[in-house]
Amino acid sequence: MPDIFDIYRDEFRARVLGGRPRAILEVGSGDGAFLKTVQGEAGRLCGLDPSADSVARLKGDGFEAVQGSAETLPFQDGEFDVVVFSFTPHHIADWTAALGEAMRVSRNGVEIMDVWYDDTVADQRTAHDFDRWLKTIDRRTGMVHLDTLSPAELIAPMIARRDVTYDYVCRRIAAPQSIDETMRLGAEYLAKAGEDAELKRAFDDIVARAHRDGMTDEGCIQMTIEKRR
Repeated sequence: MPDIFDIYRDEFRARVLGGRPRAILEVGSGDGAFLKTVQGEAGRLCGLDPSADSVARLKGDGFEAVQGSAETLPFQDGEFDVVVFSFTPHHIADWTAALGEAMRVSRNGVEIMDVWYDDTVADQRTAHDFDRWLKTIDRRTGMVHLDTLSPAELIAPMIARRDVTYDYVCRRIAAPQSIDETMRLGAEYLAKAGEDAELKRAFDDIVARAHRDGMTDEGCIQMTIEKRR
């Protein structure tokens, strides 16, 4: 069976290309994983990332790339057909500002894919709590690493507008998450946190629940926000 995230990425690629865009901007492009999947499918592909190293690597791979912030995009109104966020909303400090900017610089709208957990299921609640636990430690190092956004939170900045439509799908292919790997990663993060006693108690509780209820890999949400014509 292929990696579940390859399945999600293939579905998202089809979603983005369904509108036959000629110019695509990816916000938070990182190493260009998404842009490489659509290479040759649009006349203009541009990545924006806050990391100078990521921008340099993208340029080295032949992509247009710009260093900048999601909350203040250095582009003209309607410069791109579509703006893409691929597994980046939970890395953005001000989602309202970022989504507003993405809608400003897009002619047609925005495509979003990000991590999603089904909190109605016990093994997903445990996995989600572990994800939150890891992110707590990441934030101590200065990383912008926030909790996943629900569908309502993703669309909230646009919900009062009457000039947009949106649709989304939440996808989860149930795949067991290794408890041994959870314990290894948890021990690594605890060491980074200086063996913090409160974090250790929280981690022990997560491991106990994982043994009781199991843990499964996260799913994803895919959302399209379109401008009305």
